[in-house]
Amino acid sequence: MLFNERYKGVHMSPVRMKDERAVEPLIAALKDADPQVRQNAVEALGKIKDIRSIEPLIAALKDSDSDVRWNAIWALGEIGVPAIEPLIAAFKDEDARVRESSVWALSEIGEPAVERLIESLKHGNPQIRWHAAETLGEIKDTRAIEPLIAALKDEDSRVRENAVFSLREIGLASIAPLIAALKDEDMLIREHAVWALMEIGTPAVDPLINALKYGDIRVRETAVRALGEIKDPRAIDALINAFKDEHTRVREHAVASLWRMGDLAVDPLISALESEDSNIRYKAAETLGRIRSPKAVEPLIAALRSEDTRMRENAVWALGKIGTPAVEPLIANLREEDPRVQENAVWALGKIGTPAVEPLITTLKEGNPKVQENAVWALGKIGTPAVELLIANLKDENHTVREHIIEILGKIKDPRAIEPLIAALRDEDPRVRENAVWALGKIGSASVDLLIEALKDSNTYFRKRDKQGNCHNDKKEFPQEGSKGSDRPQSDLGNCLTEDKYEDDEPDQQSDLLIFIHGHNSEHSLSDR
Repeated sequence: MLFNERYKGVHMSPVRMKDERAVEPLIAALKDADPQVRQNAVEALGKIKDIRSIEPLIAALKDSDSDVRWNAIWALGEIGVPAIEPLIAAFKDEDARVRESSVWALSEIGEPAVERLIESLKHGNPQIRWHAAETLGEIKDTRAIEPLIAALKDEDSRVRENAVFSLREIGLASIAPLIAALKDEDMLIREHAVWALMEIGTPAVDPLINALKYGDIRVRETAVRALGEIKDPRAIDALINAFKDEHTRVREHAVASLWRMGDLAVDPLISALESEDSNIRYKAAETLGRIRSPKAVEPLIAALRSEDTRMRENAVWALGKIGTPAVEPLIANLREEDPRVQENAVWALGKIGTPAVEPLITTLKEGNPKVQENAVWALGKIGTPAVELLIANLKDENHTVREHIIEILGKIKDPRAIEPLIAALRDEDPRVRENAVWALGKIGSASVDLLIEALKDSNTYFRKRDKQGNCHNDKKEFPQEGSKGSDRPQSDLGNCLTEDKYEDDEPDQQSDLLIFIHGHNSEHSLSDR
């Protein structure tokens, strides 16, 4: 390559000559309008390696031509040690191209720059610390490991992030010091040591598994977290074993880490449901619930038969978290002979909520009273999300279904049910009417205005009362609530429903209404079902 002849009219190849007399003309050529001239000049200065060219070459790092900039990086790297200080000073240049190019130039210089870069990690200017940390990662010299770990607590987040990046780049040699840093008293160092180990990834797994045996809780806790972030299947058994750690935080982080692993952890966790250690069983059920794998449904339903109360509770919670895939198997378990299984299936269906409503309403239509009762309880636990579908099924042709639906609506106490329940006061089945009275009483004062309107309706039917509010049927008094002869607490109000229209010679409508709703939220309603 020839130097541009406009300079002193001389044709020469300074790239090959390395003549120091060419330095000044070459420096001047860095300002030439022709990018090819500037590029040739930069390359020549890199070959000559004269310290006079360092500052001009650093200035060339912001040249508009990318080839000139890259050649300037190479040239500064060729100059070597004398360029280190000016390049570190260039870390604070306003131009990002200069800063980044300085990183590359120093990484080209390599090992001779390490000590000076380590010192720069403590520089007062955060921008210099930031790029010093970055450059050490590019050089990958193990002398930088401890200083970079110390930089994990730098007040500037960019310095901390670049220290993590650099420790990852250094790789295997960083693992042992980083694991030791997991017990550092400074939380920032622990947090970023986890991050660095996570970035190192698979090579860090075995050392981290060994770290779970350490006596220091901080090491175990952060090692568990790092393993969860790396998501290597080799760590699954060790994380399950951490369920029995004496410290709650370690156990909770083990759950979270296995949750992050997702489907990879499901089979080992299902096996852990049979562990002899109760803590492992409990946490295995909890983690399966968090992962929400349909594959866990049957093993968790089997756990509903456990003699261990807490195990049953955790299985219920987990099935509730899994949701829709668990609905049909749980409904099948409402038919189980074991009352514990029935009860826990009810609780799980209640936790699943909306997806269980329609299948449970279908279950109400079965002839098995125990299954119906369990379905009632489950729908009652689901509550508000079930109301619309329950109201829609109030016209079912089966009076037992209507009776149960009204009972559930009374338990839920949603005002949307008031008008449908008032309509149910006309039902042909006395038990349905009785339940409608009880349900309106449970809903309480919100139903009063609508009941007053209902009394004005000529199609509203009541049985006659005497002035004391007692109900009569052909002069025979009905058993009062809780009295001998009644199979469950009864409302005298329900027995006052009949197809006889309200009679004019009784007290006025409002007085009768007050009698009718006298126990809407009191002990006279069917509150103890």
